[in-house]
Amino acid sequence: MLSEEEILEPPPLPTECPDCGSHSFVRICYGFPGPGMLEQAQRGEIVMGGCSWDTPNWYCKDCFNRWPEYPPPEGLHGTPEWRKKYLATTVAEYASLAAAAALPPEADEPTVANYWQRPDGRMVFLLRFPWGKLRIEKRLHLVPLGGAPVYELTGGWQKTIGVDYGKRERQAVLAAMRFERRPPT
Repeated sequence: MLSEEEILEPPPLPTECPDCGSHSFVRICYGFPGPGMLEQAQRGEIVMGGCSWDTPNWYCKDCFNRWPEYPPPEGLHGTPEWRKKYLATTVAEYASLAAAAALPPEADEPTVANYWQRPDGRMVFLLRFPWGKLRIEKRLHLVPLGGAPVYELTGGWQKTIGVDYGKRERQAVLAAMRFERRPPT
């Protein structure tokens, strides 16, 4: 069990974001916020992490990376019937996305601003929309089980009333897939 000093002591200060190399990062603070923490968050000096303790200690303002992170998921839990159905769903969704990615991009589709390949095979994309940036991660943990790659939004959402988030997510995934298919330079 951690002592009060260990809980209150900030983690060691990194020198840069491990993904993009930016020096524009802040500490992630967990727990029920007091007035001082809320003011710091409003000024952009910290990011609120929620009421439960979590692993990521740092947040990059440029690429939305949170680190250090939990290891990526392994395997799949649930009943055999549920796993089979879920894996089939990922394969069907990926096939639909791959077919759509073979078509020309839409006029309002985002562009890939940056890309990182992780040692475990994951790919991270930073996409630029006209309204801002979005971070998406391609995970391969279901492929050995008979599933397909899964794309997950991991940062950069701007909550706006009346926005079709499903369309934004699909556009981000298609842009990432088209980027992966580009010819090598």
